[in-house]
Amino acid sequence: MLSVPLNSFRDLCGVATMQDRNLPRALDTDKTANLAVTYVQAAFERQSWLFRRQEGRNDFGIDAEIELVERNLVTGRIFKGQIKGQANTEWTNGTTSVPVSVSTYNLWKATPVPVIALLCDVDTKGVYWSLPISQVPRAGAKFISLRFEEQQSLGSSFDVLEKLLQSWFTAFSENILREVPHFHRIFLHLREGAGFGDPWSMLPDDVDGECRLFYHHLIELRLRMGLSCAHVPPIDEWYLRSTAIWGDDHALFWGTFDELMSYIEPDYEEALRELRRRTAHVEPRFENQELVAFLNKLSGQDDGRMTVSYAYMDPRMHDPSFARRFDEMLRERGALKFPQVKK
Repeated sequence: MLSVPLNSFRDLCGVATMQDRNLPRALDTDKTANLAVTYVQAAFERQSWLFRRQEGRNDFGIDAEIELVERNLVTGRIFKGQIKGQANTEWTNGTTSVPVSVSTYNLWKATPVPVIALLCDVDTKGVYWSLPISQVPRAGAKFISLRFEEQQSLGSSFDVLEKLLQSWFTAFSENILREVPHFHRIFLHLREGAGFGDPWSMLPDDVDGECRLFYHHLIELRLRMGLSCAHVPPIDEWYLRSTAIWGDDHALFWGTFDELMSYIEPDYEEALRELRRRTAHVEPRFENQELVAFLNKLSGQDDGRMTVSYAYMDPRMHDPSFARRFDEMLRERGALKFPQVKK
């Protein structure tokens, strides 16, 4: 029997070895980046927060969208995460730095929701967080050294990060989900008016004002639901269009208003569908009861007997310190007429 060495047999059959093949190779940097995102996702999901990878966004400074969850309540409070991965992180006096381009830093500043930078050591699976916009680049610099502290890890200071985020949302925006039922009534009023007036006549001031308010609400709601607003023109562009066609810039004309409502209605309905999906199994609480009742009514689950009571679900109603504080606040402005706490 003819004995043919294994390599020679492969050569005879035209089969190349792995070493001979001209195949693409997985870069170590890609492996590290992918592991980092996986470990960061696991860290947040252990806290029951929602983690959504932003596929295709890695080169633009955003890797993930993360949503706070409180006692099974989807809050609509979303922040973005930029994830950096590395092996064998070296700490000097409890700190380390990662270079980031100033263009990426500018993107973070322009993003309408908070951005948290996350550094993952893929060897230890440790995840460290930093608030990037608190670090200002030098004038004319192309890069900024993003500082991380060893003590600021998700494992040891998650509560600190949560408090920071909660204070950000409290300071810069109320929970938009509480506003949804009220803005839906504005939407219905606007939709009823679409097609009503003569195209070449101007909207009344109150309708024009409602349109502006609802348009802002629509954009913020879509952003909170993680939906794109790239295709939604700024409200000012509708006024430019209206002025160019009808010749007056005081308010929108009915013709342009009709176009605006037809254009944005699918975007609004998509945002409501996503909101309904996210709140399908939430725990009833003071903060979400009106929203849940509203969504049940929209989906036909309201039997007509559902009522919403804020006061009886909020323990502050029976809190004397809350009553005294509110009385005093009104007294300082000379607005107190019916004191709750009798002296």
